[in-house]
Amino acid sequence: MIGQDAGMNLVLVAIHIEASPRSVPLGPAMLASVLKRAHPEAIQTRILDFFLQQSAEACADQILASDPDWVGFSIYVWNRALAREIARILRLRKPSLLLFAGGSEATADPEGMLDEGWLDLVLPGEGEELIIDVLGSLLKGTPVDEVRRAIRPLVVKDLSTLPSPYLDGSLDPAAYSGMLWELSRGCPFRCDFCFESRGTTGIRRVPMARVKAELLHFEACGVSQVFVLDPTFNFDKRQAKAILRLIAKEAPAIHFFFEIRSEFIDAELARLFADIRCSLQIGLQSADDAVLRRISRSIDPEDFEAKALLLHQAGATYGFDLIYGLPGDTLDGFHASLDFALSLAPNHLDIFPLSVLPGTRLHDTAPDFGLLHLQDIPYTVLASPTFTEADMGAAARTARACDLMYNQGKAVPWFALLLEALALTPSELFGHFADFLDTHTDPDTTALQVAFFGSCFTDLAMAGVAADIVTYFGRSGALLEAMALDPQGTHRCLAMFHHDPVVLLEHLETGLTELEHLAEVLPRRACQARLFVEEGEVHLQILDAKETRFE
Repeated sequence: MIGQDAGMNLVLVAIHIEASPRSVPLGPAMLASVLKRAHPEAIQTRILDFFLQQSAEACADQILASDPDWVGFSIYVWNRALAREIARILRLRKPSLLLFAGGSEATADPEGMLDEGWLDLVLPGEGEELIIDVLGSLLKGTPVDEVRRAIRPLVVKDLSTLPSPYLDGSLDPAAYSGMLWELSRGCPFRCDFCFESRGTTGIRRVPMARVKAELLHFEACGVSQVFVLDPTFNFDKRQAKAILRLIAKEAPAIHFFFEIRSEFIDAELARLFADIRCSLQIGLQSADDAVLRRISRSIDPEDFEAKALLLHQAGATYGFDLIYGLPGDTLDGFHASLDFALSLAPNHLDIFPLSVLPGTRLHDTAPDFGLLHLQDIPYTVLASPTFTEADMGAAARTARACDLMYNQGKAVPWFALLLEALALTPSELFGHFADFLDTHTDPDTTALQVAFFGSCFTDLAMAGVAADIVTYFGRSGALLEAMALDPQGTHRCLAMFHHDPVVLLEHLETGLTELEHLAEVLPRRACQARLFVEEGEVHLQILDAKETRFE
């Protein structure tokens, strides 16, 4: 029996996909925060961050170096396999350890995880109140089997009852390159493929007083990026606008990432988004209302277009999500959705295959739709009656080509211009680019794009202008991206042009955006230019013929 005053060492493990500004152990920190308040003397908690690239052996070594009595894993689709292997090693090397898990995978498949045999306990649902009860019972000496039988999923009904891990020191924002910021739990919608709203009703929000205190703390800690955990941030437009005004006043230097719904955008909200440093992600998924209704969603394409236009006119940065392999969708339908999405000039477009996640409504209805999908992580759809395995492969090729050309290639400023010149739809262009990628590789994305468009235009003059446009915006975009990561650094590069890039940009700024006309009016002048960032903007300097490197 463990005495009430015994000090137990708890290690909470977060396994991230990769090192990035999003790699923040917020879930474990929330648990550490409530345990600090509930059992301040009896439990000493440590949080460890790991990444998928690490070996299970190395992770286990670091865990055991903390001499834990208990180890808890935060389990998601991407880390379940690695967590299982780490736990197997821990079990062999220290049999007395108590191992437990929480997170979305634990909530969706608690029995399956227990059946795998590497866990003593699974804590489904929202873990803050449950972990206090479970570890409190263990401290009192309750047998593990009895504790396991008593576990039931819990929902924290009032988020104001939870302490803030940022404000109580459980999570130090200064120790990470970005920060996750939870503003709500729950979802008012019932999308079949999503686990967010399953088992909950409505939305519970963090009170504004705490929102302000955490925001001020982020600013004081020098946080540069904040990823907002609220899948429908603008559902309550009044509160959303209040938070945006607060951000503009108290934290104007921080860049925020929001997930929003198009239905709730209005002109004022678009302006408020544009007034701060932020990026918006909108879940389009498909532009076909009949397809979306099969997964308990809907879309009015005209309204969606109008709301996107409000963001565009305000100057806000926004992107869309698309899913291929949805029930009833086809490859042609997916291409039509892609073409619709890019007609609205998003700043980025993220495309994913459909996943049939355990615990979702789609998991229950997948047999009715004839969805063939992986039974283990990542649960992706392999085929359906309307979307064959070959179609899924073709869509994946299109998605890769889109990501490389449009997202990584920083194509937003020139995409429509070259698309019109080639008289292609976006999906047709990406199809050609996917074929090109079968035989061409280059770690320099801009150089790869230049080579591709050189193969697309038979008119050498138009090909030269296209190359110059892609080169300028690709190189300048990369410089601005590097500056955002390292504001104090020196950011510059050399680039070759077929025409004077200064004259080219002047024509573009005056509204001359027809490639054929640009090829006619631009005098051919091969030159080398230096691009450099100064006061947050990219500048050009044409070099003399003899000047080929930096001083």
